[in-house]
Amino acid sequence: MVDEQHNIKSLYDSCSRWYETVEGQYILEQINPKIKDYLSHTFGYYAYETGPLVDHQHFLDESLIGTRFSIGHNMQDTNVHAKPEALPLAANSIDLVIASHIFECSMQPHQALREIDRVLVADGECVFIGFNPLSLLFSHRSLRSAVNTSPHSKLYGVRQIQDWLTLLNWKVNKISYLGFRPAFLKGKLYHRSEIMENWGQLYWPILGKLYIIHAKKESYSQTPIKSQARTVFPSRAAGVAINPIPRSQQSRDQK
Repeated sequence: MVDEQHNIKSLYDSCSRWYETVEGQYILEQINPKIKDYLSHTFGYYAYETGPLVDHQHFLDESLIGTRFSIGHNMQDTNVHAKPEALPLAANSIDLVIASHIFECSMQPHQALREIDRVLVADGECVFIGFNPLSLLFSHRSLRSAVNTSPHSKLYGVRQIQDWLTLLNWKVNKISYLGFRPAFLKGKLYHRSEIMENWGQLYWPILGKLYIIHAKKESYSQTPIKSQARTVFPSRAAGVAINPIPRSQQSRDQK
């Protein structure tokens, strides 16, 4: 169990460090407008974000949803410290999830997805962000070299994730790919190769380094369900820590 937790932490930290590189920072700038567009059309009561990107960008700050929080490994940047495979959330309580790299940063990716499915309400939405193994410019071997991930890491393709979502009765609304510049370009050459991003979107979109999947949990029944008050956190499970201070207040206190 200790070794498994260490491996998960290693995978999580490795993905997080990659976004500190020049290439990672540039792709993060590309992710932001995509997520902002999704959030502008999503409404509800509760939303959370999870994954390594929580350490770098708080996407839900742009959300119209009233109650927002984050789940991750770092209590300084997140509100809840918990595993994605065992969320301390009530079933059918969340309207929106933003999950970055939960499949490659989990020893049980299927269970991580099932937990999201469990906590989402019918017609709830999720945005998945992950590395694309089909990219010829950022292959699995290159990923291990760039972010120093452990041998336990594994990349999952978009088609495979679509199959998992279909089995859970989800609908994929949109798939986007980002990052088409060669990783070996450095400095000014890297910044001047911006035209390759446009070419990639037009001619080889499925070869982008990252994918963004916007998916929706479909309703199982057409029978209207009476609106009921939701309890998001049912109980404090063992090993779960909750930071009661809102992230916005944490930022103000730090300033």
